[in-house]
Amino acid sequence: MISSLTPNIIIIPARGCRRSQKVLDYLVDHNIPFTRIDLESPEGQALAEKHHLRASPGILVDGELVNPFDFLMQPGCRIDEDALLAKLHLIPIAP
Repeated sequence: MISSLTPNIIIIPARGCRRSQKVLDYLVDHNIPFTRIDLESPEGQALAEKHHLRASPGILVDGELVNPFDFLMQPGCRIDEDALLAKLHLIPIAP
Protein backbone atom coordinates (compact mmCIF):
# COMPACT_ATOMS: atom_id res chain seq x y z
CA MET A 1 0.00 0.00 0.00
CA ILE A 2 1.24 3.48 -0.85
CA SER A 3 1.76 5.82 2.07
CA SER A 4 -0.50 8.84 2.19
CA LEU A 5 2.47 10.92 3.28
CA THR A 6 4.17 12.73 0.41
CA PRO A 7 7.94 12.34 0.58
CA ASN A 8 10.12 15.43 0.64
CA ILE A 9 11.93 15.29 -2.71
CA ILE A 10 14.80 17.65 -3.46
CA ILE A 11 16.41 17.68 -6.89
CA ILE A 12 19.85 19.25 -7.22
CA PRO A 13 20.40 19.61 -10.97
CA ALA A 14 23.62 20.69 -12.64
CA ARG A 15 23.37 23.28 -15.38
CA GLY A 16 23.30 21.65 -18.82
CA CYS A 17 23.01 18.10 -17.47
CA ARG A 18 20.81 15.90 -19.66
CA ARG A 19 20.12 13.45 -16.82
CA SER A 20 18.98 16.30 -14.59
CA GLN A 21 16.62 17.58 -17.26
CA LYS A 22 15.13 14.11 -17.83
CA VAL A 23 14.34 13.74 -14.13
CA LEU A 24 12.95 17.27 -13.81
CA ASP A 25 10.76 16.82 -16.90
CA TYR A 26 9.43 13.49 -15.59
CA LEU A 27 8.51 14.95 -12.22
CA VAL A 28 6.79 17.98 -13.75
CA ASP A 29 4.96 15.89 -16.39
CA HIS A 30 3.65 13.53 -13.68
CA ASN A 31 2.76 16.26 -11.16
CA ILE A 32 5.14 14.90 -8.55
CA PRO A 33 5.95 17.67 -6.07
CA PHE A 34 9.62 18.45 -5.51
CA THR A 35 11.94 21.26 -4.56
CA ARG A 36 14.62 22.34 -7.02
CA ILE A 37 17.92 23.64 -5.66
CA ASP A 38 20.42 24.35 -8.42
CA LEU A 39 23.84 22.80 -7.86
CA GLU A 40 25.53 26.09 -8.69
CA SER A 41 23.73 27.92 -5.86
CA PRO A 42 25.29 28.27 -2.40
CA GLU A 43 22.56 25.99 -0.96
CA GLY A 44 23.16 23.45 -3.73
CA GLN A 45 26.89 23.47 -3.09
CA ALA A 46 26.30 22.97 0.64
CA LEU A 47 23.98 20.01 -0.01
CA ALA A 48 26.43 18.52 -2.51
CA GLU A 49 29.22 18.69 0.05
CA LYS A 50 27.07 17.40 2.91
CA HIS A 51 25.82 14.39 0.93
CA HIS A 52 29.04 13.80 -1.06
CA LEU A 53 27.28 14.12 -4.43
CA ARG A 54 29.28 12.50 -7.21
CA ALA A 55 26.68 12.49 -9.99
CA SER A 56 24.02 14.79 -11.32
CA PRO A 57 21.26 15.18 -10.54
CA GLY A 58 21.55 15.01 -6.81
CA ILE A 59 18.31 13.54 -5.48
CA LEU A 60 17.33 13.58 -1.82
CA VAL A 61 14.20 11.78 -0.62
CA ASP A 62 13.34 12.56 2.98
CA GLY A 63 16.98 13.55 3.48
CA GLU A 64 18.41 10.34 2.01
CA LEU A 65 20.59 10.41 -1.11
CA VAL A 66 19.23 8.47 -4.12
CA ASN A 67 21.57 7.27 -6.87
CA PRO A 68 20.18 8.49 -10.23
CA PHE A 69 21.81 5.53 -11.97
CA ASP A 70 19.41 3.21 -10.13
CA PHE A 71 16.62 4.32 -12.50
CA LEU A 72 18.27 6.02 -15.50
CA MET A 73 18.91 3.49 -18.25
CA GLN A 74 21.27 3.71 -21.19
CA PRO A 75 21.18 4.51 -24.01
CA GLY A 76 19.48 7.86 -23.97
CA CYS A 77 19.01 8.30 -20.23
CA ARG A 78 15.62 6.63 -20.33
CA ILE A 79 13.77 6.49 -17.03
CA ASP A 80 12.83 3.13 -15.53
CA GLU A 81 9.51 4.38 -14.17
CA ASP A 82 8.96 1.61 -11.61
CA ALA A 83 12.48 2.00 -10.23
CA LEU A 84 12.14 5.78 -10.03
CA LEU A 85 8.80 5.66 -8.25
CA ALA A 86 10.15 3.10 -5.79
CA LYS A 87 13.22 5.26 -5.10
CA LEU A 88 10.95 8.28 -4.53
CA HIS A 89 8.90 6.20 -2.05
CA LEU A 90 5.81 6.66 -4.21
CA ILE A 91 5.21 2.92 -4.71
CA PRO A 92 5.98 0.04 -2.40
CA ILE A 93 9.17 -1.91 -2.95
CA ALA A 94 8.63 -5.63 -3.57
CA PRO A 95 9.93 -7.87 -0.78
